[in-house]
Amino acid sequence: MSFGAYISSIYTLLGLLGLVMVCAFALWKGGPPERLGGLMLLVAWFGADLARGVSNQMMPIAAMFVSDAVIAGCFLYIAIRYSSLWLGGMMILQAAAFALHATQLSDPSAPRWHGWIIYLLLNNVINYSLLLVLCGGTVATILRRRKLARQRAEADAKAAERSSRLTVQQRPPAAAL
Repeated sequence: MSFGAYISSIYTLLGLLGLVMVCAFALWKGGPPERLGGLMLLVAWFGADLARGVSNQMMPIAAMFVSDAVIAGCFLYIAIRYSSLWLGGMMILQAAAFALHATQLSDPSAPRWHGWIIYLLLNNVINYSLLLVLCGGTVATILRRRKLARQRAEADAKAAERSSRLTVQQRPPAAAL
């Protein structure tokens, strides 16, 4: 498959569009772990597409295997650094992709199921699941920021109310004495 034919595939273009949209959302609205995760996915996915196009293979398994190992290590670092639940999901999915590429390296025959190549199907499911988890992590960060802002505003309002009650001590009128 030539690089031009690969890039002109509607499936490839839709996948790249979804990748760019999710990673742009993570870079725009996410916190530091979401930004790093989105950037890693963006670089890895475009790198894999470039490797596919240059090597004229449908799946350059050795390059994908090394790429997944590096990305899994990077997600491990980010998960330890930021300790987010969604990063644990990303690590598990990346480990599944790593294992999938390892099994394909050991047995390069492509088993099929109802005309589908199982290896490609599982690889795509894992990759789109990574995008969903990244999007979910970004949404969770947005919701957490809103909750913290709301709690801060409520705390500020209570503090202002308490301070106004304490400082408005009026003296009784002279006639009441």
